[in-house]
Amino acid sequence: MNWTKLIYVLIIVLLYTPMVFLGANVFFPKYTGADSYYHYEYNDCYQKYPASAFEKASTQEQEQIAQKQATCQKEQQQTQQTFEQAKQQYEGTKYIFVIAFNLIILLIALFLPKLQDSVTMGLFLSSIVTTFGATIQYFNSKSKIGFIALVITFFLTLYFINRKKDTFVDWKEKK
Repeated sequence: MNWTKLIYVLIIVLLYTPMVFLGANVFFPKYTGADSYYHYEYNDCYQKYPASAFEKASTQEQEQIAQKQATCQKEQQQTQQTFEQAKQQYEGTKYIFVIAFNLIILLIALFLPKLQDSVTMGLFLSSIVTTFGATIQYFNSKSKIGFIALVITFFLTLYFINRKKDTFVDWKEKK
């Protein structure tokens, strides 16, 4: 086994995968980092209507406070649901970007004959690893276009392996 070629493949995989995900976050910055989850307002329902005020209130006032709290909670749930739906749609677009980029790289690895075997293998493995990672990360995006791109990636992978089966791992040092 030619360990130098294996190291080249690993270097490509280790650099490519974070590059693609970082690129996705650079070109699609919404819902990343601290903005990746819904933040409740600081003056949420329980702070607007604290328990101490509830305990001191009359029965009629307690009913009004409880009703206001329930209304406030419903409003917050609707706001959160709107946020989650927008995030899911946005992440579907980000997933399509990652998958499309990986498809392009897979096609380059498949049809550019002038690349060294280690570079071709590195690009192939990188695109597959990154596609797998993106599928896991954006699994809940429910992107139909992303699914179609994933199916295309799967069949291109089968074609790649079948086409390169003779040289896929045949990296013996030539003397």
